[in-house]
Amino acid sequence: MLKTIRHNDADKLIVAAKLLMGVLSVKEQIKDPDSYIKANQAFDANFVATVCAWQEKHGLTADGVIGAKTWAAMGAIQPTCSTSKNTISGATMALQILLGSNLTCDGIYGKRTKSAVAVFQDSRKLAADGICGAKTWAAMLGSVESQVVPTSGSTGTITQVSGKFQSTVNYKQHDSRWGKKVYTSCGNKSQTMANSGCGPTAMANIIATLIDKTVTPWDLAQLAMKWGDRTASSGTATSFFRHIQEHYGFKKMVGTGSLDVLKSCLDAGGYVVCRMGPGYWTSGGHYITAWKYDANNIYCNDPSSPSSKRAERKYQKQSDFLKQRKDFWCFWPERNGG
Repeated sequence: MLKTIRHNDADKLIVAAKLLMGVLSVKEQIKDPDSYIKANQAFDANFVATVCAWQEKHGLTADGVIGAKTWAAMGAIQPTCSTSKNTISGATMALQILLGSNLTCDGIYGKRTKSAVAVFQDSRKLAADGICGAKTWAAMLGSVESQVVPTSGSTGTITQVSGKFQSTVNYKQHDSRWGKKVYTSCGNKSQTMANSGCGPTAMANIIATLIDKTVTPWDLAQLAMKWGDRTASSGTATSFFRHIQEHYGFKKMVGTGSLDVLKSCLDAGGYVVCRMGPGYWTSGGHYITAWKYDANNIYCNDPSSPSSKRAERKYQKQSDFLKQRKDFWCFWPERNGG
């Protein structure tokens, strides 16, 4: 079984994963395989977003970690490779990396690659024909049917701490400029920005920081109502963040429950809207904006104003944060110009 790889790793297996996912492509012989592998073996924050999107597309938990189930899912979609099929391809190069055997990882399915495949097949009691088809890929990467679905979310194994975090704008939903404005989908005038506008406010923190400093929570609340993302009774639906991605042209946005993914997004200069359940931040449900982490805590800007009963809440211990989170909506800074 292949080892699990994740954010901040540097390994040949990461190049194989990028090739199998189609992130990298090979259309002609790789003339300097060592340099090519070295240049592409970083599991950086942007690749985490790519992995999450790939996992979501293929029905997996979007945790940004390539473990047994993700390896198996990659194997299930690979083409047959042989001396007559996909003789030059990314799949062939990935196969060469996975086989090792002192092969030159040049992306060409030659006699030595065929021989190495046959040896591998024989070791797994498969027909040793030197053709890498579905059964050989499954033997190499694992069978989808044999994998156990992972639980949602990660325990947060990333230990990197960046000194480059910058806080977002820190809007408050109670602000006198919009706090009393009616934010409703059902004509209920008691539903205002002050009591139910945390979603647009948390998102406005990000938009005003990364894209347009003139954007306010009320601007986004109006979009939420226009798009049908204001629920009848519970505030803002999570579909709002998909619509925001499209509207503002974010190239990379991930909905996840993984603390690893949240951290990798922050490492890349992005920001995260966190939907929190009962606990430190709220007694019911609440959106906040994460902008920084350190070895112990997650730091957030809270749309809810401090009151006479408590000071403004700014951070929480990572383990408690993970227990109380419902999901994260991670926005990388790259845009499509939308």
